[in-house]
Amino acid sequence: MENVSLSVNEAEMFLKAHDRHYKMPSEAICAIGVADDAGLLHGAAILGRTVAGEAVIAHIYVDGTFQGYSVLYGCCLRALMALGYRNLALK
Repeated sequence: MENVSLSVNEAEMFLKAHDRHYKMPSEAICAIGVADDAGLLHGAAILGRTVAGEAVIAHIYVDGTFQGYSVLYGCCLRALMALGYRNLALK
C-alpha cells in the first residue's frame, strides 16, 4: 500500500461512488488516497477546515483493504502537521 496525491475532485468522485453517506465538506484543503502496487485506488480522504480554523479529516473511506485506514490516517495527520495545523478536530 502506498499513499497517492489526489485532487479534491478525484477524491470526491471516488467517495461518491463508494460511500452513500458522502457529503462534500464546505472548505476542503486537499485530498489523499491509498493505492496498491498496481496503482488501483482503494481509499480516499478529504482534509478540510472548520469555522474555528481547526483542521479536520472531513471524510475518509477505504474499501476494506488490509491496513488501508491506518496508512491513510497516518498520511492525513502528517499532511496536516506539515501544513502547520496543530489542532485537529475529530468529527
